[in-house]
Amino acid sequence: MKKDLTKCYLDTNVLVYYKLESSSRHKEALFLIKDLLKKRIKIFISGLVIDEFLYSLLRFHKLYQEKVDFGKLKKALMEILNLPNLEIINPSNKKDSHLKIVDNIILYKLRPRDAYHLLIMQEQEIGYFATFDNDFKSVFKRGIVKKYPV
Repeated sequence: MKKDLTKCYLDTNVLVYYKLESSSRHKEALFLIKDLLKKRIKIFISGLVIDEFLYSLLRFHKLYQEKVDFGKLKKALMEILNLPNLEIINPSNKKDSHLKIVDNIILYKLRPRDAYHLLIMQEQEIGYFATFDNDFKSVFKRGIVKKYPV
């Protein structure tokens, strides 16, 4: 796969930590996003990332038995969507390309959602992936995408 090192796909956890100031990784996420913007690296997320982001924030409120403020939820999403250099991308609409999800599960020992994220990065030739998860170790080890920051 050809990789474009001017592109970075953001994992949901980076965005969740970025928006939740009480999280232990908030400062790391803030620094990471500021660094991407400073270096003018194009930021990419998918519809799946948006879904996971909203689900995570709703779950966070439920976990702490807080009433969900949908105005704040919408504002948090709007702040993400308004990040400079951010694009929303999705996988190809070709049915055959989605079979690669299973290949990614097998080759890199990923869960289906993570394999789906990887498919998007592969199709869009994205060179960097920003995540706080360890699930992509074999992907990084094989150089399919590079972990950001390296």
